[in-house]
Amino acid sequence: MLNDRKRGGQMKLENIIIENYRQFDTAELAFDQGITILAGANNSGKTSLINLIRSVFVDEKNDYSVSDIPAKNMQEWIDWGYPVFADFFKSGKSVDTIDAELVNLIIPEDDTVPSHLMNTTCVKIHVSYDPDIDDIKMFADYIMDLDEEVHDFYFLFDYEVTRSKFLRAITENYDKLKRRFDEIEEDKIKVLSSSDKNLENNIEVKERYLKQLIVSIYVKSMVTFGYFCDKEFKNKCRFDDIKEFRKLFHFCFIKASRPLDDDELDHSHMLSKQMIRMVKLDDGWNELVERLPDELLKPIQEKKIDKTVRDTSLKSLKDTINALEQTNGGKSGELMLDMQVTEDDISELLQRITTATYNVDGYYLGESSQGLGYSNMIYIHLQLKEYEKGVDPLKVNMFFLEEPESHMHPQMQQVFIKYLMDYYHTKLQGLITTHSNEMVRTVGLSHLRVIRHAGNFKSKLYDLSTLLKDLKKSENLSDKELANFFDWFFEIGYSEIVFADKAIFYEGDTERLFIRKAMTLEKYKKLSQQYVAFIQVGGAYAKNYEKLIRLLGIKSLIITDIDYEKEKLTVADIEDSTITNATIKHFYSLNHPTDNALVKNLYAWKNTKENIMDNLIYICFQTDHDGYARTLEEAMLNKYFSMSVTDLYKKSEWVQKRNDSKLDFSIPNKKNDKKISDEDMVSIRDILASTSGNKTDFMYSVIMNGYVENIMPEYIDGGLLWLMQ
Repeated sequence: MLNDRKRGGQMKLENIIIENYRQFDTAELAFDQGITILAGANNSGKTSLINLIRSVFVDEKNDYSVSDIPAKNMQEWIDWGYPVFADFFKSGKSVDTIDAELVNLIIPEDDTVPSHLMNTTCVKIHVSYDPDIDDIKMFADYIMDLDEEVHDFYFLFDYEVTRSKFLRAITENYDKLKRRFDEIEEDKIKVLSSSDKNLENNIEVKERYLKQLIVSIYVKSMVTFGYFCDKEFKNKCRFDDIKEFRKLFHFCFIKASRPLDDDELDHSHMLSKQMIRMVKLDDGWNELVERLPDELLKPIQEKKIDKTVRDTSLKSLKDTINALEQTNGGKSGELMLDMQVTEDDISELLQRITTATYNVDGYYLGESSQGLGYSNMIYIHLQLKEYEKGVDPLKVNMFFLEEPESHMHPQMQQVFIKYLMDYYHTKLQGLITTHSNEMVRTVGLSHLRVIRHAGNFKSKLYDLSTLLKDLKKSENLSDKELANFFDWFFEIGYSEIVFADKAIFYEGDTERLFIRKAMTLEKYKKLSQQYVAFIQVGGAYAKNYEKLIRLLGIKSLIITDIDYEKEKLTVADIEDSTITNATIKHFYSLNHPTDNALVKNLYAWKNTKENIMDNLIYICFQTDHDGYARTLEEAMLNKYFSMSVTDLYKKSEWVQKRNDSKLDFSIPNKKNDKKISDEDMVSIRDILASTSGNKTDFMYSVIMNGYVENIMPEYIDGGLLWLMQ
């Protein structure tokens, strides 16, 4: 649908740095040559960033409000400013002294005296160009670096309080502010002679609302300014008019909520309207539309339809006219209906009745026939096509598409995002926001930016492409292998980690079944209320996720088997045994780079909680508290039967245990080609060797018999409780 056109002569938006905006202290959003993906869970801040970008580059109206400033910044300023206001109003100073006695303390007229300003939002913009193909005549006046090797422009968009507006706002609110300060002082005097707690609480409430009023006065005194700057954003020159800044950019915003007409109750015909907007760009269509009103008007005039309407209405209204004549002295005249049909009326009618239809085997189906997802996709294509036709090579061109996955099934999401990525690879820049696992999985790390919650009312933006670039540039072979691993990791569908609150890494299907069921228990209820990503990975590869975990700050539990030498069956031999698990060995070496990862050393490592890295990564494996188990199944049986791997039982005793417990495990009949009798001693390791091909059935028997809580190994319990914190 979108034509194939080579990119050329277009300025590139390199990045935008946003400071002090809502939940973001600082957020740097770097843009790729083609499509950049901004992923994040719902309410993470994606829409907030898009709204700010729209406000900076497009919107004429300044809608900046108190809610756009980080709460911490407001609190810091009002903690300083409230006493200043209180001193002024408590001293009984008149309105005429506001400038000299109040405003001058906050925004001094003397430029050499520091101001006390709130840290409000500013946006830093970096634009680059190719001197061989880009025409920079619109940008030429904003060059700040005369180095011929530098091909960049830097801009700053700022929300600043102006002294004159601040003075005027305080003056307008003088009486209100004075009245409120006086009320608070009166209440404080009453408190001295009263023990009424409600009075104290009332003072706190009044002070809180008064602080909010002062902050709102400050924010309403703010205006927007644009600057062109040097690379450090230190030396800057203000645009005479903010419109001069905005005319350098051609940005298109396609909103997330699109009222599409896929419901018979919805007659908005949004898809049709968008198609009409598109065809209006074609001269042939416009010529047709210009001719049609006149051609349709002719038969109406020739058949004298207007006369027929007048005559018929006159007959129909005869009784009404007679009644009117009896009440107004016979002065009603001939009351009738008439038709005033003009070309404009017909043109408007054509607009209303022209709708999108699908031709399927000769049948014409309406907009609602193909489903919301399909209509949504067509609507986006049309919007992008319209934007593409308006691209201006002298400006910075960029489109912003919010959550296109709306109403699309996973396969459609995958095909659609892949098409957009391929089509715009070197043609136009665009940013697509999403909370879809499928879209993140398809685009991979190289184009991905992620927004994640970072505490109460805080979000952080992460550039995952830098992780991949750094690994690929590294001379270390293991880093290059890790880069390939991450590409594969996203392809197989583990992309949900970027949206998750927390992550659990596990080895196999049995662990997954057991942990998911465990999270339904009351003990771990808090975990089930959070978004936990489940990542299946063997002990040899779990360590590969460390860089990603640390980058995104995802609290992660890595559940893995200690895997010491299988033939070791005594405590002494087990403790002196080595292990094969590469993940445990890697994390142990971070604390003990020169020590061997012997089992006894690992037990001590876990006992001292060194297996918890920066309260971010918990390495979870079996210990002596799990009966010296080396696998999950060993630990579970040890817990249920109150035993350890060193214990031996007769075969007949194992049969009895199986019958009593109804657990599905196998009991060997032979060992080393020798038949095992009922009186022969059998170890738990013999049991599990015989059950190795039937682990899933064993786990189902645990779950179906309701044993999950009673059979929970200590090492997993400890890990889940830590993750729940």
